[in-house]
Amino acid sequence: MKGIRTVRQGPVWLDAQAPLAQWYATGLGQSIAERLEVELSSRLGDVFGYQGLQIGNLVPGLHLLAGAGLQRNLILDAPDNPADIHGDVLSLPVASDTMKAVAFFHTLDFCDHPHQALREADRVLTEDGQLIIVGFNPYSAFGARHALTAWRRREPWNGRFYARHRISDWLSVLDYRVLDSTAMFIRPPINSERVLRRLRRLEALQPWLGGVGGLYVMRARKQTLPMTLMRQWRQSRATLSAASFARTGEKTSGRPRATVARIDTRTR
Repeated sequence: MKGIRTVRQGPVWLDAQAPLAQWYATGLGQSIAERLEVELSSRLGDVFGYQGLQIGNLVPGLHLLAGAGLQRNLILDAPDNPADIHGDVLSLPVASDTMKAVAFFHTLDFCDHPHQALREADRVLTEDGQLIIVGFNPYSAFGARHALTAWRRREPWNGRFYARHRISDWLSVLDYRVLDSTAMFIRPPINSERVLRRLRRLEALQPWLGGVGGLYVMRARKQTLPMTLMRQWRQSRATLSAASFARTGEKTSGRPRATVARIDTRTR
């Protein structure tokens, strides 16, 4: 009937996990997983703490946070999929301020509400926690195939491939500082292990052609101003405002100016 819409029964992220895991089991997916493991192992040396959370168990045995100095790495996935925690990325069943790192494994690519997913990650992260985002790069051969075959509605080509600068804007709204961002996997999206092995040497061109890599890895750190410093800053402003009103109409020449300590908001 006219005017009636078909409503999807579940979030896209929940629906996409099983098909994405099947795709990562292919020759192309396994080649990407191998490269991704190497890329992340050298980037998380500055992450230390008790525990971290990986969103999505697309490759059994692949722990995106394995290179970090964490005592425990937890994996969250959709119900019926192997994971430590089952739930939805839009409403994480995790207590606030408990994770030193959160890793998004194609989470934003297959999420109806990416802003809500980022807010949930921000909620569970500690004050100086890190957010690691893995996604498909729209400015690549993967992005071209996505544009040509998205109408088939088959994972992963039916996802939403967001540009890195757009995600950086979203993170800046949440007061995150991007530590590094790089694209990887120069080889084309061909599902042939023999061809991919022959083209493995292309990965050596990443320093020059990294911008067109099929996937990107982005790291961002949460920046939170401690409440004690915030209160001191507000008290300083109130004191200065009161003093300025008191001196209205008086001459200020010859009087020493008040000195206010600058608050360093940089993460230490």
